[in-house]
Amino acid sequence: MRAILLAAFVAPAAFAQVRVEPRLLVKDRHWFLSGGLTWLERGDYYNSPGIAFSGSYYLRESDAVEVRAILFASWLRASADEVVQGTGLVPDSQKPVSLVTAGWRHSLTYGKMALANSVLHFDVQTGGDVGTLITDRAWTPALCGFVGVVGRLGDHFFGQLDLVLIGSIEHRSATVATFGFLPLLTLGGWL
Repeated sequence: MRAILLAAFVAPAAFAQVRVEPRLLVKDRHWFLSGGLTWLERGDYYNSPGIAFSGSYYLRESDAVEVRAILFASWLRASADEVVQGTGLVPDSQKPVSLVTAGWRHSLTYGKMALANSVLHFDVQTGGDVGTLITDRAWTPALCGFVGVVGRLGDHFFGQLDLVLIGSIEHRSATVATFGFLPLLTLGGWL
C-alpha cells in the first residue's frame, strides 16, 4: 500500500516536462554601463541626493573592474540652516560635491526566480572601490565597500541596486574619519 501511495505522489513529478532556463545574464568580456539615482547619508547636516554613472568591464564571468562617478546636489538641512540664519555659525562638516572611485566587483552567485510568466535572472555581488570624495573645501580620500544585486530586465538591459558603505578622511578643525551609507539604484545596458 505504501508503495502505491509513494508512486502516486512521485509519478506526476517524474513524468512532468522539466525545462531549465539557460544563463541569460552573461557578463564574461562585456561592458556594463549604467546611470541612476543615489542619496549620501552621513549625518553631517546636509541632504545629499545625487546622480550616478558607472561602467564595469567583466574580465571573466565573476570578476569586473569598475569606475563610478557621482554628482551630488547637496544643501543644508532645515535645522542646520536655521542655526546659520540665526547665529551665523556654519557647520564644520564639508558639503559633498562628487565622488569618483575605481575598484573591483565580484559575483557571489547567479540565480533565477520565476515571476508570473517570466524568469528573472540575477546576480548577487560584492566589491570595493577607492577614490576621492570631492567636497566644497577639498578632495578627500575615500574607501567604499558594497553588496548589491544585478537583474536582467531584457535583452542587453539590466537594473542594479548597490548598498555602499563609504569612509573618508576630512580636514575640519581637526582631521576626522567620516562614514556614510550610499544606496545606488541604476539602470543600464551591456555591450
